[in-house]
Parts: sequence; structure tokens; C-alpha cells
Amino acid sequence: MAEVFVAGIAARLPQSENIDVFWENLIKGNDMIGQTRWPKELYGTPPRVGLIKNLDKFDADYFNFEETEVHHMNPMLRHLLEVCAECIVDSSLCPPVLQNNSTGLYLACFLPDNDPLETSRGANSRLCTTVPTLAGHLMEHFGLSGPMLTVDTGCSSSLSAMEMAVNDLRAGKCQFALVTAVNLLLNPSYLQQMSQLGMLNPTGQSNVFDAKAGGYVRAEGVVSILLTRNESICKRVYLSIVDIMTNCDGFKSEGITFPNSQSQADLMSKIYNRCKIDVNSISYVEAHSTGTKAGDPVEVAGICEALCKNRQKPLLIGSVKGSMGHSEATAGFASFVKCVLIARHGTIPPQINFQSPNPNINGIVDGKVKVVDKATTLEDGYISLNSFGYGGANGHLVLKPYRNHCSNQATSHKLVTIKARNELEMETIVEFVRKNKNDAASLALLSHSLLSHDPKRKVRGYVVTESGPNDEDVHKVSNNLSVIPSIWLILRDVAWRKLDLSSSLMDIPVFRKSVQHSQQILSKIDDTLPWEDFYRGELCTENVHQGTVFSIIILIGIVDIMKETKLQIQGVVGCGLSEIVAAYQDGCLSREQCVGLAYLIGKLLKEFSNLGKTQSVYRVTLDPDEIYCMGPFTQVLSAVSQDTFVIAVETSNKEEVLRTIHSKGGYYTELPGRLALYSDLMTEIVDGLEREAREILHSPKYRSKNMISLSQDYAIGCQSSVSSLFDWDYLRRVLTTPATVTSVLNTLPVDTTLVDLSLSRFTHPRRLEKHFVFDPIPCAGDLKSVLKTFGEIHLLGHDVSVECLYDVSFPVDVTAPPISPLIRWDHTQSWLIPEWPEFYCRVKDDVEVPYSISDIETDGIHSTQGLLLYHALIAISEKHNKTHELVNGMELYDMVWTLNESSQENLLNTDTIYVQTGKKSFVIEKDGDTLLLSGKYKIYEPEEMVTLPKIPGYDLDINENLKGSNDDEDDRFFLEKTEIMWEDGWLDFLDTLLEFSTQGLEGPLLRIWISPSLHMKEVKDCANMLAVVERCSGLSKAGGVVFHTKVSQLKNRNTQRVANLEGVENSRVSLLMVYSIDSVSEENHRVLIYQGENAKEQVIGIVLITERGVEGREFPLSMGWTPKDLEQLIPYMLAVYLLLDVAKIKENNSLLILPPIDTLCVYLMALANEMEVTIFTSSYDAEVRDVIDNLFPYVRVLSGERLEQNIKTLTQGEGCDVVLQFTSADFQSAIDMTADNGKAIFCTLPTPREQISLSKECSLVVPDLSQAVTSFMRKSLEDIQLFLYNMQNGCIAEISKEGFPEVQGLKYNLAERSHFTHPVELAQILSAIEDPIVNANNQSIAEMMEADVIAMQRLQSAISTKPKDFSLLVNDCSDKENQFDSYNPLNIAQTVTPAKLSGKPSDEVRLIYLPQINLQDYDDVFDTTTDKLGIPMVTPIITITDETDAVSKVITSTPMFGFTADHTDEFTKNLLPKKTTHLAIPRLTIPSAISNYKKGAKMSLIVYSTPTTPHFSPALKSLLTPSITEPTIVPLNESRKRPALFCVHPITGKLKLLKTLGSLLQYQFCGIQRTSMTPNDSIQSVASYYKNAVQMYDQEQPYYLIGYSFGSLVAMEMAIQLQEQGSEVGCLILLDGGPAYFHSQFKQGTQAASQEEEKLVYLECGALVNFLQMYASIPNHHLIMKILLSLKTTQERIDLALDMTFGRVLVSPNPAKSKWLIAKEKMKIRGFLTPCKSYGFGDAAEEIIRLKRLEAAKDFISSVHMAYKYQRTSQKFRGDIHLLRVKSELPHSGNVPLDYGLKDWCTGNVSLRFYNGTHESFLQEEDGEAVAKDITQIIQDLC
Repeated sequence: MAEVFVAGIAARLPQSENIDVFWENLIKGNDMIGQTRWPKELYGTPPRVGLIKNLDKFDADYFNFEETEVHHMNPMLRHLLEVCAECIVDSSLCPPVLQNNSTGLYLACFLPDNDPLETSRGANSRLCTTVPTLAGHLMEHFGLSGPMLTVDTGCSSSLSAMEMAVNDLRAGKCQFALVTAVNLLLNPSYLQQMSQLGMLNPTGQSNVFDAKAGGYVRAEGVVSILLTRNESICKRVYLSIVDIMTNCDGFKSEGITFPNSQSQADLMSKIYNRCKIDVNSISYVEAHSTGTKAGDPVEVAGICEALCKNRQKPLLIGSVKGSMGHSEATAGFASFVKCVLIARHGTIPPQINFQSPNPNINGIVDGKVKVVDKATTLEDGYISLNSFGYGGANGHLVLKPYRNHCSNQATSHKLVTIKARNELEMETIVEFVRKNKNDAASLALLSHSLLSHDPKRKVRGYVVTESGPNDEDVHKVSNNLSVIPSIWLILRDVAWRKLDLSSSLMDIPVFRKSVQHSQQILSKIDDTLPWEDFYRGELCTENVHQGTVFSIIILIGIVDIMKETKLQIQGVVGCGLSEIVAAYQDGCLSREQCVGLAYLIGKLLKEFSNLGKTQSVYRVTLDPDEIYCMGPFTQVLSAVSQDTFVIAVETSNKEEVLRTIHSKGGYYTELPGRLALYSDLMTEIVDGLEREAREILHSPKYRSKNMISLSQDYAIGCQSSVSSLFDWDYLRRVLTTPATVTSVLNTLPVDTTLVDLSLSRFTHPRRLEKHFVFDPIPCAGDLKSVLKTFGEIHLLGHDVSVECLYDVSFPVDVTAPPISPLIRWDHTQSWLIPEWPEFYCRVKDDVEVPYSISDIETDGIHSTQGLLLYHALIAISEKHNKTHELVNGMELYDMVWTLNESSQENLLNTDTIYVQTGKKSFVIEKDGDTLLLSGKYKIYEPEEMVTLPKIPGYDLDINENLKGSNDDEDDRFFLEKTEIMWEDGWLDFLDTLLEFSTQGLEGPLLRIWISPSLHMKEVKDCANMLAVVERCSGLSKAGGVVFHTKVSQLKNRNTQRVANLEGVENSRVSLLMVYSIDSVSEENHRVLIYQGENAKEQVIGIVLITERGVEGREFPLSMGWTPKDLEQLIPYMLAVYLLLDVAKIKENNSLLILPPIDTLCVYLMALANEMEVTIFTSSYDAEVRDVIDNLFPYVRVLSGERLEQNIKTLTQGEGCDVVLQFTSADFQSAIDMTADNGKAIFCTLPTPREQISLSKECSLVVPDLSQAVTSFMRKSLEDIQLFLYNMQNGCIAEISKEGFPEVQGLKYNLAERSHFTHPVELAQILSAIEDPIVNANNQSIAEMMEADVIAMQRLQSAISTKPKDFSLLVNDCSDKENQFDSYNPLNIAQTVTPAKLSGKPSDEVRLIYLPQINLQDYDDVFDTTTDKLGIPMVTPIITITDETDAVSKVITSTPMFGFTADHTDEFTKNLLPKKTTHLAIPRLTIPSAISNYKKGAKMSLIVYSTPTTPHFSPALKSLLTPSITEPTIVPLNESRKRPALFCVHPITGKLKLLKTLGSLLQYQFCGIQRTSMTPNDSIQSVASYYKNAVQMYDQEQPYYLIGYSFGSLVAMEMAIQLQEQGSEVGCLILLDGGPAYFHSQFKQGTQAASQEEEKLVYLECGALVNFLQMYASIPNHHLIMKILLSLKTTQERIDLALDMTFGRVLVSPNPAKSKWLIAKEKMKIRGFLTPCKSYGFGDAAEEIIRLKRLEAAKDFISSVHMAYKYQRTSQKFRGDIHLLRVKSELPHSGNVPLDYGLKDWCTGNVSLRFYNGTHESFLQEEDGEAVAKDITQIIQDLC
């Protein structure tokens, strides 16, 4: 019987995420059974089961599933995918091996827990993942093509599946078989049924073979095993399957569930007879025994009958179920995994929970079998395994451990290249390599696996091991591969250097074979060469002949290694004699020719080196300009690098030449015994080789373009040739032409990586050439250097097949460690797992009539809310308790009210309530289509107490004097009390309480708690129930009922804080920034930084809000404050405080800043460096370390690994004087790195469990960071001025250019930035933010504009906290405002990014269907041409060669809504090459087949849009589009003539179109541009923000304002706001813009809309059409409007518009319904719709452009919305307005006045001036000169 081999294995078993952990649990005797997932003893189920870990985790990104699919995927499939992938990795076979050979899949599955849910609930995913489809999903994902089966024979399913797989392998139906099994416990109803049948142990204890056996314990498991019949193709073999067999009990009088001892014995006897194995050779039997009273004795009896009759000593038995429970369908494989591990470790683990044998098991009592109750050594022999199924299916398996005693050659160094899924997986693999570094077989196994080759694993690394146990291994990691460079090999000359010819490379089999091949060739020429010395590494390299020959042989061997590793070398450069090897690499010379030429040239050099010479050879280091001017007695032979040369000097003049070299600052080294190679001095000598050389080069070949020759292409004064033969003439030029390396390297692409291969002992310059982006990779002629070279190439993104470097015979045997446990999936995201109540919701059988309100009697008059609330409670009670009475406690939450005005009569007749018990939710509908109320609920068990929220003012004593309580003003303000009488009716009571609750709280009801038992207990005492409303929290309570209503208004009178705001409370604030500073207490502190004015002057103020109080101070704006200062004030303040006040650091101290790194840390480094402090820091992230290295070359940046050891080494064991730690990391480690008498500063308190011991005399400091603000505010004005000067001109000034500060750091966060249209008093702000909620009804802000109210609400969300004397809701469900969040590139190592990082786009094509449109409306877009396929040909409207010129070339008419189109993509200039680019919407074309086309005809259209760029994650987008701090105000000319003019940008926010005007003006001209900080909610907010910026930029009044196009609205509002605050406005000039100008366009664009919401959609689509005109002329506005209007969301419209800007949208007539898919495929074939499959640098550049356009499109729409909402108020501009406009009338302008309606916006006159040109062009060229002249005249007249 042919054996079958086990090639790979992976498993997840209870409490064991892999087989290594499983073995550790087994050998230690750990109990892997724990608590269930559902409530304890639910419905009488046992309390304990065996569960796997992380059931809700899955690496969806790796397996390319969408989020919706994964959420609704069967959890079985999630785990099967990962475990099968782990099994394949464990086998070290690459997936193509399985895919190219017939591979079958055999799935064992028993109970389909998830299927009832998937087949009964509504479909939420396009995938069907029921049990019958699981095998198909696995086959499809892994690309397998063999047999596929799903097997269910109960608990023996896994062994039955394995038997089918083995039989198919033996029959030749497949070459491999992936056998897998899964068992998950999701449905407790199965557990309930088994418990009722008496199958389960009620205690949850698995007592296998023990007297306490009372049933089995259910368990989970997922196992995958790879089998093959071909041993030679395997990389590893654990065991061989000698034989496997199954049978069935058949009829049994005891019943189907009762086992049959005779049937089991017959099966075992039959299998051993068939495979002819002596049963006495069995060393261990893994029994099926599960701990049942009937099953265990029956099985042991069968074992004794079949295997123990003639046995001399007891047969060892055990069962894995005792440790982990019975995993049913996976049970056989769980036992199989145990057997594999027993064979690998040679030890049988102990059987736990076995104390006294079951007296019914005679075999144990009689001593025929022995239960292994302690760890026991496994004897040689076979291992047997039983697996018996519920229903009578039995299986038996015979295994033999695989032993391969082949010796593997030991090597001093080994290379392992690694590809990891994440950093954790990388660390795990590296640790494995270090642990097994002397086991070549294990490392070879790892190198063959997907952990070295998987393209989906993006983190790359490598390890070069050292032979000694204490030697440090080389280990590097890289995970940021934006560009993969090409590899060029440069072979250094072997003529001038003393060579280091090492024999260590002989450990590599490829190299050894190459050298042996070369030796065979040379032995035919000369058999006297000292090969023995060469192999021992004792070769004398002073012998020129031998050195030349063996150098060429070694270089050939290294090149052979590169070829064998499949390294993709782009090209090769040879230097001098190494050109011979370069030709070998290129393929134009054979090995025989290379070796022959090396021998010939070496012999020549040896013969002539002993003759008298007239030339001496020197290596010289000197400036290139000097070396070539040394005179006629010197000749340059070779340029080794930019400043190192080899020269020949006439012997008679060498003293003079050497003095000259010395006088010019150079130095030299003589090369004795060397000829003047590479010069014309060698011509006569070289010619003596011609005859022999021609014989060797008898059939010359052309070198390819990938080989660059120094002697042929780049000799001095020569031009590059296209190609040449490597013949005698070529060789002659090599030996007689100088070699200049530098001239060659300058011609290679800058993104090239050079592999610099040299056999010299001399070191090379640090960089070969400055213009290369990547550093060269040096490679010497020894084993370690070669291995490091391959590792570095692997880090650069090239795949290197290092398997050939190992001298290992495969397959390795069972002793080799498994590698499946090394896998660490990305399990950062949790996915949906079915909740147990869902299984008890009988959806298919539920035919009950839904609850109808009309069926219930409702006496009296009640509110609509009260009725719905009452009936919702009754409906839930009826569903769960089958009663109309409220019995159980309940909680309703997440309630959404959508009530309309309707009569109660209509309401009652049509309302229906649906209660979903599985999801615990309810819905109330009217007429089947109108939603009235929805929400979720929780129902408590009868004995379960409902925890009601506490209200401090609530008193249960009904005799309490309510009037007395209300006399207190504060109590009356916060609390309202009344009495409600209980009249034996919940409806009346709830309705009355609801009415009382909402009197002072206008918000909707969010949540309700109700405890009927508690309520009735209070009713017994008194029928009059005390009702209390707490206004602050929105809580109201009466009896056992609590309502939570959304708070509508309240004035908080909390007076606990001590306020110290003298002199600042009356200041008026226009700009406010709110920072959160981390505190060691429970609550963070808030810092308010504002710009405003007091009664005297404009100021900058700071307010600190803590638990203790509120403190503030102001500083004059005239001190020199700038907007940048406000942004960096907090981190700089904290850094100064920590360094000077807390650390008190001194010169020459040492400072360690522990990771992670943020702005505060960077500022600390900069400040400490100014103080000449030695600085250390650390990070695990290589990218962070590079950033710090670039910013601070003087800072020692260490890796996070072994940090403590490195710090001790660098500080000579003393530690650092000051150690700063900002996170709750390892406190003890920080203390250990602190020097004696030093300070360990912790900015976060340690946890109570943190054990800290002070082993040295050092101080522990936990600073209060709010003291940094307090200390700053208490400084004198002189100290503040000095502080400001240092901040503006000191060490951090340069850092700000690198993007610092960040808005969010480790200890601070910019929580909110608000701009007020009209300045607001600081006291008013502080009062409002203490309120629980802010809205327009608050008296304190009643007079505020809407934009300022919104700003106040944001402030409150960022600052206010609930006062301590008010209630805190449990599980508060009120709405939370999103806090300001920012992605920090420096902390990328600590940032969790669940979004996809993959660049792969969706393959789907977006289709938009436009039915039956009137062709006559779109005449300008139709054509009648067609192509041969019958698919419309697409012709772009316009083609341009440079996208940056798009504005001037394609904008020819005034866009819709009259907005100027000055937007360009600045990134385009640098990122995209100049090429023809289609940037327009294609014209619609009509096939000629439509013969009846005529005016007025109707036709359906299809719009095709393809995905454009990869779905980058937010983290990657942030890296692609880094935040660049841009100033709001930008000077547009160099004039300093006063007054200064400030001009507001057009709609795009950019200033490009204003630059020409600025250059023409004589006055100082500044542009105001939009930045990332500019508000986008209203014109008033934008104007307020710009007004503040102008005042900070220039404090001299009056202000002269100009607005262009959209900017005219902002400029006008700025002028009005400046005048209202008392500032003087000298002039207001508007450039072709005004309110009526835009509103007329809005009216025309939205006239087809009837409702306001519809108008906004039309407005948005019109804005996008206008946005498109920035990139292409749009003749077909109407069609594009119709296309955009057909989309539902703003994001869809923006995406389609962006696709149009890239020319990726096609419009064609709709083909016949039966053929439209064919048409779509034809479009794909034509190439129009095929998405890119791979992405490189060009795609990243395109993505940058797309992201910038996306931002621009959103800003464009926001600007249109702001302009649309901007209306005239009672305030007017007090003065004249100067309007400079074009002569041409607006298209569709209607009745727009000549002055654009500006007369109504000012108290003065409107001065008009007209100009030629268009809205876009009249500021440019000649027209611009006229505009500039008139502006100058206006200013002169006013001044």
C-alpha cells in the first residue's frame, strides 16, 4: 500500500492560536476549557466549553474581501481561509506548485451553526457562505483544481475526509490534498439539545478515562493538513500515513448514538492485516475517548480486542479531549495534531483530569492499556489514532514518524530574507531565525516558504546569522517602498589592489559548483595551479598570475550566485580586467573564454613584471583638475573614483612628480610590480597576445545594451558606440585604454542602486556618485558580505531566491520546527459574530400577527409620544412574555422620533409595531411606509435588578415639602419637582411624566429605564409619586421610571472654580484656539488662546481652565505676535517648562527622550542642543529615525530593540541624567536607564499594577503640565518679550519649515479653532461653554449670528464637561461631537490604520443609465461616426501637452455661476512628464446603425466610468499629500509704498490670476489666499478669519480692501465687520463681482428645481460643471448636468467629475438589453475601460493630483454654498464702492443691474469702470494695465 506524506499542518484549537502554543498547553498539562460565550448556564447548558481565541478577527485586506462581505461572512470561512493559508506556508511550497498540480480539497464540517441565520435573515452581502459553499470558496481563493468534497459523518468527519483524500491520492486523482476541518460554537441551541440528550457533562469538566466521566465537553477547532503522494516534491514531511480505513456500525439495538465495540475492533484488525504491520510495534494510541460513560469503555474494549492480545507490556493510550474538550468535526484532526507533535518532540504529554480509572474500563483495570498520566518518552514504532462518529461512522489511522538522517553542511553565515505582514510578524520570524541559526534545514525551509516570497506581505527584512552563540546577527527591516530601484552591477578592477581572496564562499553550493567547473577548464591548460591553497583560503595574492586568474574565477562564481538567485540585474559595468566578467554576465563571453583570457593575461603580467621598467605605477588621491595637469611625465591609467586615480610616472622623473603631488595636498602609494595597464605604453606588450587571444575569441558575440564598457564607450574624447563585438580588438582596447568610472556612473538613472563588487581590501569612498538617490551596496569577496548584499537588495523591493544558498537535502523530517506558528495576521479590526439571541428568533416560522395599536383600548386623551412609548413597551413585553402587562425591567435607547402632524384617530388606525427579538430592536410604522419611532431595547430577566440613574435632588419621601425645595433659586433653576398620582395604569403615568419632563427640556426623548418591581414597591407606600426633572442632565424620574431627554437650554451656575480673570473678562474675542493638555488627574486641562481687543488695544490672551479654577492674562499684539506664534506657543511652552523648570538640565548633561516622538519631543531636542546637552532618543520605526536624523544630525537615534543595553553602552554604564517618558510604557526600564542622582520624568502616572523599584539614587518626577501655562502667564512683560523672540528666531524657527508644529501631540491637542463674525466677549464665551448645551434660544447668545452660534457649539463640545454636582448617565447615548483629529506621520508606528493599504482598485466599471432622453436637447454633443466593432469611437474635445497651461488654452467663455477658473495643479509640473494628455469629456457619438435618427427622437444613454487610482488608506494619503503650512497673506509684489492693498482670492482660493495685477501696481499689494485653516461654513466666518489675519499682518489703519469675483463678497463683508468694530476702511474695490452678480447665476442654474433641497443639488451640480471647465472646454453642459443629477450623493458626483478631468468617462447609446454586457466587454477590449492592474511611481503622482483636485472640488462646492447663502443684512458698508467690471453682459444674466446691485449694500455711491476682455482675462496683459492704472488713481484720489 503506497504511503501518503504529511507536508504541512496548521491549527487553531482552544486557547491555542497555533500548534506551538497547543503543544505548550499539552506538555504543561494546562486545561484549555473555559467559560462559554453566552450567559452562564443559559437554558441549562453546561458552564464550560473549549473556545478558540479571537473568533471575531480576520485579515480581510490580505484575502481581498470588502468590509460588507466580511461582516456578513460565515465565521467558519474566515478562519478556514487563514488556517489553510498557514498550512500552505508551513509546507514551504509556493501556491503555484499546488495550482499547477492537481490539488484536491476535502472539508469536514458537522453542525452548520451559522447557516440558519444566513438563510433566514435579509441578504447583506453578495456572498453565500453556508457550509455547502465553504469548500468552493476555498478552492476559488487558492486556485485549486482537483477534487472537492464536503464531508459530514458526525464526530469522525475529519478522518472520513482524510480517508477520501488518501484514496484519491493513491488512485492518482490528485497530486496534493488539502484536508481541513472546522467546528465553531455559535448556536447555543445545539448545546441545549445535546445537554438534554445527556451527552454533555453538566459540570463542564472533561474527565476522560476517569471515574468522574459524565459526558463530553464541546470545543472548537480549525485544522488544515496538506497531504501528497510524492515525497520528492516536498520540502518537509512530518509523518507518513501508512494506512487509513473507515467503517460503520450498522444496525444497533441500543440506538444510533451508542458505540459498538466489535465494529471498532474489526476495523482495527482489518487495517493492520491489510498493511501487514505487527500490532506489537505500535508505541502509542491516540484514542477517540471523550469522557462519556458509554463511549470510553467501549472504545478501550475494542482496542484491547484488536491490539493487546499478545502484547507483553501495556499499550500507552491517551486522548486530547481531556485537555481541550471534544471538537466534533475537528476531533480527529485535533488528535492528529497531537500525534504530529508527539513525534516531533519524542514525548507523550500527560492526560489531565485523570485521577482514578473508570471502573467500567476493564482494559485499564487489567493493565492491558496504560493511560499516560505524566510526560513519557515515545518509543520507536507506529502511532495509531481512533476517531468515531455520532451515528456509527468509525475511523482508524496508522502513522509513522518521518526520519531523514541526511547530514546538512554547516556554514559560518546564513541569509534569510523575510516578508512579513506586520512588524509583529517580522519580530517573530527574526526570533525564530536567531533561535535556529545553527539549523540550516529549518532556515532553508523558511527561505522556501511564502514568508520569504509572499507579494502580499509588505514589510521586508533579512537576517545574516553568525556562527557563534554570542555573536551579533545582522538584522534589517524596511517597510516603506515607494520606488523600487533598478539594480546595476559594477565590477571593480582587480589589477591595482591587493586582493582578499576568501574561501568562505565555498559554503554556497552554487559557488562551489562554479569554481569546480572553472577548475576543470583550467586543468586542461595548466594543472600546476595551487587549488588546495585556494580551497583553504591560503592563496598568496602577491603572485600576479595567480591573483588575476583566481580573482576572475571568484567574480564568475559570485555572478553565478546572482543568476541562480534570479536577481534581476538591469545592467553591468566592468572596470579594467573585470570587463571580462561583465561580458560573462552579459552573455557575450562563455566561462571557457573568461577563464582562458584570465589565464593568458595573468601570465602576461607575470612575465613582464620582472623586466626592467621605465614606468612606475602609483595610486594617487588628488583633485581631478590637478591630476590631469601633472605634465608630460605622467599618464592617468584609471579613475577609480572622483578623487582617486592610478597613474604611470616615468622612473627618471618620479621624484619631481611625487613632490608636485605632495605640494598640491595629495598623497600617493606605489604599486610595486605593476605594469602600466590601460595605457598606450602597453600596446607593444599586449600585441604579443593576439594569436592566442584570437583562438579563445574565435566566435565573438555582440555585447548587449545592458553592458557598459569603460574602454569602448566612455574613453576620454570618444563618443559612445551603439554596440560592439567582444573580439581581439575589443580586448586590446580594454588593456590599453584608461578606465574612467565616474563618467559612466553619471549616465545611469538617478533611481539606480549600484551593487559595488570588489575583491580589494581597500575601502571605497562613502558615496560613489552624489546624484544617485540610493546608496550603493558594497559587496566584497567573502560569504558574509555577499549574503548582506542579497539582503540589502531584498530590502529595496527585489525578490531574491536565496534557497539556492543552502546545502540542504529535502524533505526535512519531523524534527524540523513548524513555521505556521510564525504567522501574525493583521487582526486590528473586529468583525461581526452572531449574538446568541439571534438563534432563538425563528424568522422563518414566525407567522404571528404584528402588534397593532388599534387592537388595544386606549381611554382618555394622551399625547402622541406617550401613546407610542407605552405601546412599544407593551409590544416588547408581549413578544417576550406573552402578556400585555409590564413584568420585566426594560431599557429603550437609541430612539429616533420622526413624528409628523397627524390626528390621533388616524394614528391609532394604522400604526404597527415590529419587534425583532434577535437584534433587540423595534420599529413603529404608519401605513406600512412611514417610520414614526425606532430604537433598541434591553429586557432584563425577572430576578435581574434594573440600575436606574441617580439624581441628587430626588427624594422618595412623599411628605417632603416641595415648596420649600423650590424656594432656593439655584435648586429651582436646576431641579423641578412635582407629584404624579398612580391610578393603576402605565399609560396615564408615562404620559404625565413625559409631559412634565419636556416642559423645560425641549429636546426629544432619547432613553427610558423602567423597573416595574421597584415602581410597585413605591406605589404600596404612597400612590402620590415624587417626580423630579434635572435640567442639567436632562434626566427625569418618578417611581421606577427614568427618562433621558436631550437638553435644550440651561444656564450652569457652577461656582466651584476660582476665577482669576481680572482685566480680561471684558475683552472681545475674534479668533479662539482651544488646546487640551494632558493631566495626571482624571480630567484634561483646557487652554484658550485668543486674539481680540480690550478697551485699550488689540491683544493676545491666554486662559487656563483646570479643576481648581480659571486663570487668564493678556499681552499686547504690538509685541510682535504672528499667527505662527499662536500655533507653536503651547508645544514650545511645554518644552521650555519641562527642560528648564522640571528637569533643570545643565550643560554637558545627557538627556534621553523615550518614544513615541511628536512636536514636543522635537522641540525638546532642539532646545537641549542649544544648551550643549548630549541627546538620545529611540524609535522602532525606521522612518521616524530617518526623520530625526535629517532634522538633528547631532542626536543619537537608537532602535527600540535592546534600548536599555545600548544606552548603558553609550553612557559607559551610567545611564542618562534626565529621562523623559510621555506614555504609560515600561516605567521600570526608564528608571533603569536613569543615572544615579538623575531624574526620571514621567508625564503619565503608572498604573496601580506597575511594580516600580528604585535600585539607584534617582528622582522620580510627575509634572503637572498645566503649570507650564501658569508659569508663562506669571512672567514679566520683559520675559515674555524674550520668550517670544527666542521662539521666533531661535532653534525652532528652522524646524517650522519641516511642517512643525503638529496640531496634535502626545500631551496636547488643538481641539478647536473658532472665528467669530462679530467679536464676542470673553465672559460670554466662558459662560456659554459651561452650559450643557448651546443653541440660538440661549439668552446669553440670543443676538449672535448663526455662524457664531455654530462656533460656540463647537467650542462647548471641545471644552465643557458635566459639572460634578450633576448626574452622569450610565452608557450615555447622547450625540457626541467629533473631536479634531490629525494624522501624525512621525507617529506612524503607533498609528493603527485599519483601512486598506493595498493599491489594487476595483475591477467593476461604474455605469450610469439615462433612459429616453430627448436628443434634440443635446445636439452639440452628437456625431454619426462609428468604428468597426459597432462601439462608438471617442474623440476628446481638446488635447493639451502640459496640464499647467490648461487655463489659458481652454477657458474661452464665462463659466456658469460666473466664477473664474484659475485653478491649476501645481504638483503636475514636477510629477508628470510632458506628454499628450486627454483632459476633457468625450463627445457623444452615434453608431451608423441608427438610421432613423432625427430631431426630437429619444434615446437611452449609458455613461461608463472606470476606477482611476488605488484605494489608498488615510495614512498613505497623508504621506502622499503632506500638510504644507501656507500663509494666509502673501505679498504679490516687492513694493513697500503705503498704503498696503489687500486683495481677496477668487473662488479657487489661489492667487495666480492676481500676480500680474500685483506686478503692475506701485503700491504694496498683498493677496489673501485660502489655507487649510480657513473656515468654510459662511462668508461671515471667512471674512472674520481674513479680517483677523489682516489686522495681525498690518496694524496701520485705514485698511484698503479689494475683492475679485467670489472674493468681492468676502471683501465687502470684511469691510462691514471692520467698520462695526471701530476700524477704519479707506477703500473698497470690487473686481467684476457682487451679490447680484452671483445670485442671478444661481437663479438661472436652479430654476428647474422646485424645493430648497432640490435647488441645493442643482447648485452643487452646476458648481461641478463649472469646476470641470478649469480643465477642459465643456460644450455639452446640459448633458453633464443631467449625468451628475442622476447620482444620489455628493461624493459620487465629485468622483465622476474627477474621472472626467482625467478623460475616463465615456458616453454611448444604450445597446439592446440583451447585448449591453457584450458592448461593455468590447469597450474593455478596446482599452477604454480596463483599470490598471499594477501601480508605480506614475500612479502615485496621478493620485497626488487627484487628491488635490478632490480637495479643490470640495472647496469649490463649499464656496458656492457660502455665496448662495450670503444675503444682505441691516448693516451696510459706510462709504463708496468702486466696481471695476468687464463690458460684456453675463450669459443668462436676466435683469442684473450694471452696478451688480451694489447700491443696496453701501451708504455711499457706486463708481463704475468698464474694461475689455472676459471675467478671467481682464486682469491680464493689456487689460490688466488699465485696471492697475485705475486702482492707482483711486488710491491717489483718496490719499
